[in-house]
Amino acid sequence: MTTAANRFWSQTEAILDEVPVDVQLHRDDFYSQPDWDVFQMRYTSADGYWLYAWLSVPKGNGPFPAIVRMPDYASVHDIVYTPLRERVVVMNPTFRGQRLSDHSIQAEFPGLLTEGIADTETYIMRRVFADALRGFDALLAQDQAIIGNIAVIGAGLGGALALAVAARRIAVHAVAANTPMALGNPASLAKGLAYPLAELNDYLRLYPDRRDAVKQNTADLDPLKIARRITAPVLLSVGINDTGLCPVAFGEKLAGQISDCDFRAYHGASEGGGHEHAQIQQSWLSDKLGLG
Repeated sequence: MTTAANRFWSQTEAILDEVPVDVQLHRDDFYSQPDWDVFQMRYTSADGYWLYAWLSVPKGNGPFPAIVRMPDYASVHDIVYTPLRERVVVMNPTFRGQRLSDHSIQAEFPGLLTEGIADTETYIMRRVFADALRGFDALLAQDQAIIGNIAVIGAGLGGALALAVAARRIAVHAVAANTPMALGNPASLAKGLAYPLAELNDYLRLYPDRRDAVKQNTADLDPLKIARRITAPVLLSVGINDTGLCPVAFGEKLAGQISDCDFRAYHGASEGGGHEHAQIQQSWLSDKLGLG
């Protein structure tokens, strides 16, 4: 990891250390079922920003394995469906600007990827990664369920966030990252990309003199720079025609930097294997979480 990236992560951790997590839970009677309870979860991130998450807890005393699904690049992050819910705690955190975490920042899509990008102090995506770390911390801080092994999953931006959390939190037991966004890597600035990465080139067409600033202010977020820190096993999927999230050459480099990586390349694009891979991922997660 470069000195600059080390500095970013150290500063991010220091900022989070100054803010109590302050988890608050409220049972949601509408979504709760006989076999699990669903909670509306609120907690505090960097800058004192309140974040929202869904937390699903199976009936029983535990300890329970847990799955944390990191949010993708979208305005709404809802309750994830999984047939594992009867046996696994499931947390769906959000980042600032997403629905229910948009009390003072309302994210635009497209738009969030370049919001404040000209300066490290204003670039919102740097705080989005802080929010991902704080979401994981909130799971450990809640007192509703005793937690065992934890898997972190995500697609697109959520895949990149999942990898970042695994690199910074040793309690992560497994990672399933689908088409992780190449934000911060030079591949994200190639010409002719699809959205959402195309948003960066849209910005540079408007502000061509800011190319160096964009490179510098996103570089710390490059998944390649934290990949060697990941000790948990990783299931990584890419689509060979993906030009909007995880170009296949970038995905191959990323897999090569992770010590224990099960790499799957599929025909297709940003879906990274679609339904076929979803079945593989469920089986893989069941194995890593000891569900049999």
